[in-house]
Amino acid sequence: MNRWTVVIGTPGKTWSVELHGGRTAVVGQGKGSTLEIADAGLAERHLSLLPRDEGVLVEPLRGGGEVLVNDVPASAQSLLHSGDELRVGDARLLFTMVPPSPLPRARMTGPEEWMSRLEEEVRRAGIARPLGVALVSSPGINVAARQALVRRVVDEVQRTGNPATARLEGNTACFGELTAEVLAVLLPEVPAPALATLFARLPEVAGPRAAVAVARAPEDGLDAETLLGACWDTLLGEGADRGEPVYVDPSMIRLAGLLESLTADEGAVCVFGGPGSGRRTLLEGLARAAGRRLSVFSALDTAALTRAASRSGDWVLARDVDRLEAPALRELAGRVKTRLLATATRPPHGNHFLHLIEVPPLSARREDVLPLAEAFVSRARVAVGRPRLTLSAEAKTMLQAWRWPGNVRELANVLARAARAAVRDEIGRDALPSRLSIEAPADDFRGAMESAERDLLLETLARTRWNVSAAATRLGMPRRTIVHRMAKLGLKRPAR
Repeated sequence: MNRWTVVIGTPGKTWSVELHGGRTAVVGQGKGSTLEIADAGLAERHLSLLPRDEGVLVEPLRGGGEVLVNDVPASAQSLLHSGDELRVGDARLLFTMVPPSPLPRARMTGPEEWMSRLEEEVRRAGIARPLGVALVSSPGINVAARQALVRRVVDEVQRTGNPATARLEGNTACFGELTAEVLAVLLPEVPAPALATLFARLPEVAGPRAAVAVARAPEDGLDAETLLGACWDTLLGEGADRGEPVYVDPSMIRLAGLLESLTADEGAVCVFGGPGSGRRTLLEGLARAAGRRLSVFSALDTAALTRAASRSGDWVLARDVDRLEAPALRELAGRVKTRLLATATRPPHGNHFLHLIEVPPLSARREDVLPLAEAFVSRARVAVGRPRLTLSAEAKTMLQAWRWPGNVRELANVLARAARAAVRDEIGRDALPSRLSIEAPADDFRGAMESAERDLLLETLARTRWNVSAAATRLGMPRRTIVHRMAKLGLKRPAR
């Protein structure tokens, strides 16, 4: 969108302001105005200015005084162009349009490449560099509207993501399509204030028909699956209620029982293991069994964590407590006046925790995979509006065969995406990430080739809303070939 600047001149003073695209500014001399001008000839709310690409829409407000546009009285809406002058009282406002600087064309990656980039940037960021993730979900809109939405989001990210240069440089942002309806944005190396501004603006930019979810490192997590999972939780509406835990594997049943037996004990508890393995879920079960509320903080937010732990009342859960240096952990332990629970990837420094409990990775508790998968699909049904959504037998085989390096959180993320990517009311191979096919026992070269072809066809058909002719054009193939391959692979247009 074009930017508009206004030079304001009053007796004895001249200054410039910038109008923000799409936002109405109220001119007046009172507290009810957003553009205040100290002039006795102005009412408290004199007129409104709405910047657009083609000009600035001026509208006199009820109770306001005279408005002159290029020395002509205006009693109704007027559209000002670059160089036009507005006079109110003794003030003169001169409008100038500033065309946007050309922005680099953003490359859209596929889900696998975007996820690899997220993992890479999380490793680079550590705990010192800012990192942001955003998902924009746009179900139920046509292809043209979705493309317009993507352009708006990309333009906003490129405009505000790096205010020092007003453009993307190198690896500042990465855009990907997790499904045909979910745009993913990765924002490494963006200063925290700019990231906060961008995230605050995204819902307005995306519009009322799209849903936006954001996460920041290190506040919301320190690994890729946790950050992405925080966004999926928001889109699924599970931020507050993550559902009842699902344990089938004997080791997890015993661990859950052990944690619940500590309800009357006031000793500090630390559950350690791989990120996403269910550490927080176990501790939430302990608090629930004790009938206590739990306040959750990142251990890296030491000020907020220490304040909360210094007050009696709610129990406190410190995430990633092993990231604390020994002096900081010692200071925290010395100021605790409530029960301290913590998660860690390895046992933390010192002996500040009376109970240290290790949780095994999902790869060591294979019996939990399918019950967890069924639970995640059940939760996703409501969010995607598909009450009959199920897992196919082939999908179950693939889920059981995968090693799940990201643990339970990776499984939840995979199925949150699959619930949206499935073209039928059944999650099959085509809706799951291609990396899972590598581990499937039935895979051979022919199967891998068919899987890749199915993925490409489904992605292209989804982009063209199952317009076979348009898909053939995008792929540079005859339409009859696309029809033949669809029949061969069992691809059918989903029911409307």
